[in-house]
Order: sequence, then structure tokens, then C-alpha cells
Amino acid sequence: MGNTTAKEVFDSFESSFADKHVLADELEKIWLLKAIAKYSVELSPLAFDAETMMFDSDIGQYVIDTLASFMKLFYQEREVSMVNKRVSIVGKDISIDGNNGSKTAAANELNYVKEESKTMVGNQKTTAYK
Repeated sequence: MGNTTAKEVFDSFESSFADKHVLADELEKIWLLKAIAKYSVELSPLAFDAETMMFDSDIGQYVIDTLASFMKLFYQEREVSMVNKRVSIVGKDISIDGNNGSKTAAANELNYVKEESKTMVGNQKTTAYK
């Protein structure tokens, strides 16, 4: 098998959305680099060439999906930040905040993605029984 490309990770990341949401290529690249760093610290080092956008080997589908999950975690953190920064109107007698449902939904999605990422990392660690 050949070396895994960044596009394979991007495709896995983008497939996790129900609708096609266009993201800047540079933003996806930054999230990929952060995901590789997170994976390298938490599990095992990954060799990636940012010039060619290729890994030095075939990293396998589960590692690709784990990197995509980390990227989604970074994406969702950004979404929560954007929702939380929307304007609310608060006065002496009235408070208007039509975003409360959005804030709750975004936070719930972030928590779900965090748990999914933790599970994926845990599945790749060596057990104490070996």
C-alpha cells in the first residue's frame, strides 16, 4: 500500500457533517497539523510532510478517522466560540437572547465529539492485560 495523504483525512473529517459546509483549506490544514500533534503526544508519533501533504506510510483507516475526529473537535470548539459571542440584549426590564438553544446544542455537540475522540484514543492504547 502507498502512503496516506492529507486528503484522505480531510475526506473523513468532511464526511462527518450532514450538510456540505465549505471550510477554508488553510483552516483544515491547521486543524490537521494540530490533530497530528495531539495524536503523536497521546498515542504514537506520526511522520507527516507538510510540503507534500503525505504521511510517511499507510496509517490505516482507524488512525485516519481518529485524526478526523480530532479535527472535528477543533471545528466544534470554534463553533461553540462563535455561538457564545453572538450578541445578547440585556436591559433593566428585559433580556433577549435567542441563542440559548444554539449555545446548548453547540455545547452538547462539543461534549459528544470530545467523548468520541477519547474513546477512539482509548481503543488504540495497549491494555494492561497484554
